[in-house]
Amino acid sequence: MDVFVFLFAFVVSFGLLASTVLTRHDVRALFGGSGNWALGSPGTRAARKADKPKTEAAPEPKKKKEEPAEAAAEEPPPPEPEEEEAQPEGDATGASVALMKFLEGSVAHLIKSKVELTAADKFGANLFLAGAVEVIRLQNKLNKKQFVELLERTLAVIGNKKEVAQRLADKYEEYLLEAQYIKMFHGGTTALERFLKGNSDSIKSFTAAVLDWRNPKDQMTKADGPITVMFTDIVGSTKATQQHGDEGGQRLVRAHNAVVRVALKENGGIEVKHTGDGIMARFSNSANAVDASLQIIKGMHQYNRDHPNDLQLHMRVGLNAGEPIIEDGDLFGATVQMAARICDAADTDHCLVSNIVRELCSGKPITFKDAGKYAMKGIEHPVTLFEPISR
Repeated sequence: MDVFVFLFAFVVSFGLLASTVLTRHDVRALFGGSGNWALGSPGTRAARKADKPKTEAAPEPKKKKEEPAEAAAEEPPPPEPEEEEAQPEGDATGASVALMKFLEGSVAHLIKSKVELTAADKFGANLFLAGAVEVIRLQNKLNKKQFVELLERTLAVIGNKKEVAQRLADKYEEYLLEAQYIKMFHGGTTALERFLKGNSDSIKSFTAAVLDWRNPKDQMTKADGPITVMFTDIVGSTKATQQHGDEGGQRLVRAHNAVVRVALKENGGIEVKHTGDGIMARFSNSANAVDASLQIIKGMHQYNRDHPNDLQLHMRVGLNAGEPIIEDGDLFGATVQMAARICDAADTDHCLVSNIVRELCSGKPITFKDAGKYAMKGIEHPVTLFEPISR
């Protein structure tokens, strides 16, 4: 609750300040300056060009034969680089005032309802707020740079870092292909539109959307094409329970759940079930499944750095793709069994994938290394597995 009290105090303070007439300079000062965001915008690129040192031409070799003056005169001068036209700026000041008033009410209702945002909730909340920012962008004719700056300030209210806004803006089109993501985004859009028309009840929409995000309905629909199945497994969970009791073992489970569920939410994965020492999940896109596995391993290392004096989290991840049987929201069949065995074969703190997963990622900027051949129960010949190492 201390975090929410802090956030509430922040938005209330800003709301009071924003109720007066502000200049653009004042608003930027309140948020710590406008800055130059990594959009590849004309201003950013121009700055990089200006800062780049000029290189001196290399001296001619002493014995180089001189070209005739006529030939040299015929060579056209190199074309001048075209300057990209800067996008016109919209009314960023008015945009900040309207949006922050909506945020003030939404966060206050969240606190009043005693709903605490978890790490797994954060991505859905970001989509909702991005939908609200989209309304302001259209009404105030903000350019892309202004939009990302406003999105960054908005997401910071619920504890996001700067780069989250840029990542969300860059992956809009991909995110809005998923039904649950579209629902959150449109929820934010609708809520702010109602708020701007004077409907005070619209501030309750944020809380309702977060609760719905936690318990989505009808998400287990049959996918067209292959499904990528993921298994995660906590390494040493039984030993941790024996040495540190049930509470120690449960701390590792909670840490694992948080890391994995954030990666699933941000990469379009759906949790099928908890296995006790891990999670089984499914993806309709193999590249997203690989991205999630890399994010899980990265998140695990980050957790250990953040908790050096606590039990360290270690896990393994396995991926396989195929057409499993879907029944009562669960997955069955050879595809699932192979995914579980691939997970078991992975080294601690590593991920392994089948060849079909690697092939389904063909054309994507993902690098795999050959992890060798592994004997699999029920399969006559050893199976070659691969480890994703970069994206």
